[in-house]
Amino acid sequence: MKPQTSSSRASSFPELLFVYGGSETVQDSKTKSRSKGSAQKKQDASGSEIDTEVVAVFTEGGKLHVPGDAAPYFSLLGRLATHAQTPFAGRQGTSLFVRFGGERGIENVLLAGMGAVSELTEEKARQAGGAAWIRAVSEKSASVRILADTFAGAQKAYFRPWLEGFLLNAYQFKKYRSEGVKPAAEGSSKKGTKKEAQSTAVPRSHFQGMPTRIEVFSTDAASRFQLSEDVEWASAMAEYVNLTRDLSNEPSNAGTPTFFAETLERIAKALGVKATTLTEADAGRERMNLYLAVGQGSEREGRIVILDYQPKATKNAKTVVLVGKGVTFDSGGISLKPGLRMEDMKHDMTGAATAAAATFLAARMKAENRVVAILGFTENMPSGTALQPGNIIKARSGKTVEIINTDAEGRLILADLLDFSSEFDPSLVVDIATLTGAVSTALGKQCAALFGNDLGVVSLLKRIGDSAGERLWELPLWDEYLHDMRSDVADLKNTCNDSLGGTIRAAVFLKQFVKKGTPWAHIDIAAMGFHVSHLNYIPKRGASGLYVRTLARLILDYGKSNAT
Repeated sequence: MKPQTSSSRASSFPELLFVYGGSETVQDSKTKSRSKGSAQKKQDASGSEIDTEVVAVFTEGGKLHVPGDAAPYFSLLGRLATHAQTPFAGRQGTSLFVRFGGERGIENVLLAGMGAVSELTEEKARQAGGAAWIRAVSEKSASVRILADTFAGAQKAYFRPWLEGFLLNAYQFKKYRSEGVKPAAEGSSKKGTKKEAQSTAVPRSHFQGMPTRIEVFSTDAASRFQLSEDVEWASAMAEYVNLTRDLSNEPSNAGTPTFFAETLERIAKALGVKATTLTEADAGRERMNLYLAVGQGSEREGRIVILDYQPKATKNAKTVVLVGKGVTFDSGGISLKPGLRMEDMKHDMTGAATAAAATFLAARMKAENRVVAILGFTENMPSGTALQPGNIIKARSGKTVEIINTDAEGRLILADLLDFSSEFDPSLVVDIATLTGAVSTALGKQCAALFGNDLGVVSLLKRIGDSAGERLWELPLWDEYLHDMRSDVADLKNTCNDSLGGTIRAAVFLKQFVKKGTPWAHIDIAAMGFHVSHLNYIPKRGASGLYVRTLARLILDYGKSNAT
């Protein structure tokens, strides 16, 4: 498989290879293999030296245990287990880095602690992978080989989340640093020989550091195809999570509505996803007056991007519509925000970036459902032409809205886009947005808020989110919350003059613009879109990239018999 790259990337990310080292009799055109080398120093599929092998170490009955084919390390583990002051007990998330200096055919080994299988979860495995990446970088490993067969037996289920954590941690945004970004060394496989390998390139992103090459190695014929799928998913997942991070981290003087529209069009074209961009004039013809009102104070024109992925000849395909808020800078408008940390408001387009990346990831994984992403990009700025409190605006749906606070602008954008989503005859609509500051007060920075009018969809989203480590907590959509949103002079108010139930009120407002009978969910990621510090595989500052995986899996699973 040829490396996949994105034209939006400015520098190279480590290349990821899946290498099978078993019998040639199980080779096929989909997954190629390489034979084990006999040289003193182990080499990757391109002939380059591997300096660090990563071995998953579990515990059984309090003893260290390596399942699968890792024979060279059994004696090492034996010595560690019997050493009176051993520095490594194999606990989940711990690691030990041992330098061999080439004496064992490898320079170093990184023992990655997984703990007891009985206590493992997918999220614990993901965090163990994140910890292993941190250790590999701190030890300046230039290239690593992950011995996938050490995830054998009952441990196999934890390899994919472990690899996710390993790769999700491999991100830095240094596009605008004056020292620039040094591209990672490019590797290539030797074609036409028995030492061929399947290569799936991890994304080109704003990354500077080591390792520059990652090899997943296995000799287990029975696990070969599953491992190939795991690597393919992890590679694509890392690329599009990092795309979300890249887009969200763009400063607003560069990350304008036009910039995002052009960037997404370029990526969509490379993937075979149809992309349509609506100008403000187009939005006017669609009567999207709420969307237009938000941006009327800005000198920069807004853009609405519609991404449309169509599966090939799939019977019974569902149409999943994602709606994303894309406020490229939110000053609050006339209801101006406080100056403290206003720079973070460049991240107010993270919902749109997340929806776009999830669409691309689903397309890369050849989802059997159709996906339409409707992304509303604009700025919310104060000026002589800006939206004012007290204004009354007619929505695309025909409802009128009295503006109480211009900083409650995201719901105005989403209201018109949710109404517009009905044009695509959706089986399911999900909107995602950094919508309310109140969600941080309600839930902190441990999960996103979830609302929905369909119990099956809400249950499915929660299950997927739990599995992905992207937790969702359902809040109520009771009609009583709408009473406070009734206006004396219009059909609705966009908010109230108090801080009670702000996240719920925003969701109840959005519900009024969803076509009756359409399954719908709303995800408020205002607390989780950026500056998430409690997950070791997520950057502590800047965009998190969370919920791309949840939305992509929703697209892949929706409508299946084991889903909903």
